[in-house]
Amino acid sequence: MGDSAPRPSARRDGDVAANGTSDPSRRVDARGTWKPYMVAYEVIKAMRGVPSGSLIEVVTKDNAGILQDLQTWCEATGNELTASQPSGDGLVVSLVRKGAPQASGRTMTVIFSTAALEHVVFPFDKALAGAVLGMQVNAVFEGAGVRLLKRGYRPKLSGVIGRPFSPMVERVMRRQIGWPLPGPSVEALEDLGAQFYVCGPSMFGYGVREDELMVKRCTIGAVVTWADLLSRSDVQVFSKAQFEKP
Repeated sequence: MGDSAPRPSARRDGDVAANGTSDPSRRVDARGTWKPYMVAYEVIKAMRGVPSGSLIEVVTKDNAGILQDLQTWCEATGNELTASQPSGDGLVVSLVRKGAPQASGRTMTVIFSTAALEHVVFPFDKALAGAVLGMQVNAVFEGAGVRLLKRGYRPKLSGVIGRPFSPMVERVMRRQIGWPLPGPSVEALEDLGAQFYVCGPSMFGYGVREDELMVKRCTIGAVVTWADLLSRSDVQVFSKAQFEKP
């Protein structure tokens, strides 16, 4: 393909799993997503419970961005991309060797100040990318953004014109892109160890109770706490901030 990134060469003689064979310990089927951080997340889950040195086979779309991000993730997290080979059907089969755990030491703070679907999906992208890289991710929800943590809440596109198209956009995200919606994104962030912060005054204003929050643990605070978090963060990401009717 014309957009294929440079790949590691085919499997080398030294590419053996922890059990002494060249067979991968586990296999990851990530064909259904165009989101590289979801590929990395699936690999992270597959690596749980297997020793360092184990090989994970990963099937992804044959796309330069996905392959480059997989290489970047491996280099940043102490894992090794040992091989990538096109399978001839628009897919690539890669081998990732699990390395020793490696802490990032960096912090990312992401501020969600709206619940409008089109304005929160990209900040969730960045939060999940930081989390799979091993960053300490602080996910902060304020204003209408507190609704994103309300159990059962489904964010919609903003505006009278956009709102009716929300179900169609959700379907495209899930089925054609493999793009996690806000609810599954929160669940993945929680699984990856993100810290959640929720604005107490906004919870009151938008009628969200603490017992309705979908996360197991969170800190309820306000803007002074956010300012402190931001002052100590290496990376800062903000959603669009807009007032939404309670």
